Formats: sequence, C-alpha cells, structure tokens
Amino acid sequence: MNKITVEPIKNRNDLDGIVNLLDDEELVQTVGLMLPRQKENRVLAIKVFIQQNHIMVVKLNEKVIGMIVLSNWYGDEGKRLLHHYELGYLLQRNQWNKGIMTFALRKVILSLPSKIIIHAECKKSNFRSQRVLIKCGFTYEQDDLWQYIVK
Repeated sequence: MNKITVEPIKNRNDLDGIVNLLDDEELVQTVGLMLPRQKENRVLAIKVFIQQNHIMVVKLNEKVIGMIVLSNWYGDEGKRLLHHYELGYLLQRNQWNKGIMTFALRKVILSLPSKIIIHAECKKSNFRSQRVLIKCGFTYEQDDLWQYIVK
C-alpha cells in the first residue's frame, strides 16, 4: 500500500529529493519559480530558500514527490505581517490528480496554531491548484489571491 507522509526536511536525502523535484523544468515554470540553470548554483539557491522558509516535504513511500512552503507575508507597505503566511506547493507531475496534495495540505493546515492567515496566489488558468485550494477550505479573495484562516 502506498504511504503518503508530510514532514519537515530532516536530512540530506530530503534536500536531494527537493533538488531532483526541481530538476523538472516544466514543473518549475508551471509554479513560476525562477532558479539558476547551473546545477551547483541551483542547489545553493534551494538551500538558501529552505533556510528562509518553512518547508514540508511530501513523500510517497519515503520518496520526496512534492513540497509545501509557508513564507512570511508582507503588507502593502513592505512590512512583515505577523501570523500571515504565503502558501506555495508543488508535486511531481506524474502524481497529479490523485488527491495527494489535497491530503498533504490538509495535514499541514491541521498542524498550524489558530489565528494564522494563509494567503495563496493562484493563476486563474491553474484549475488543478484552484481545486486543491477549494477542497482545503480556501476562499477566493480577488485577482489571483486566495485566503484561509486557521480557526
């Protein structure tokens, strides 16, 4: 039976899994990430990104197949807003449409303390991601922005 887990990055294998995940150029472009093309620069950029954000890896049978990111959220004046986070996530393309990201995101949301506000930006053309947000209880705000308040 397939076992899906969601956990913080623990070791070098998790880092390597994220690097391998982000080697899929089409996936990286789909989610709008801009990463260096050269391998060692890409790895360095990913390490810096991991240090500056809250990252959870999504694993299928102990293999990294996705990740969920919570980053600080900044208001209109450029000041960090406490208890506000921006959500990002991605999943290997061959794992899409299986409910994995919905399961993983629900698990992360359940682990958060109350009164946290999660913001997500999702292009209107990204129906798969919108479906995940809706299933996880996010509400559409405006433009490409969605929001969830942890109760």
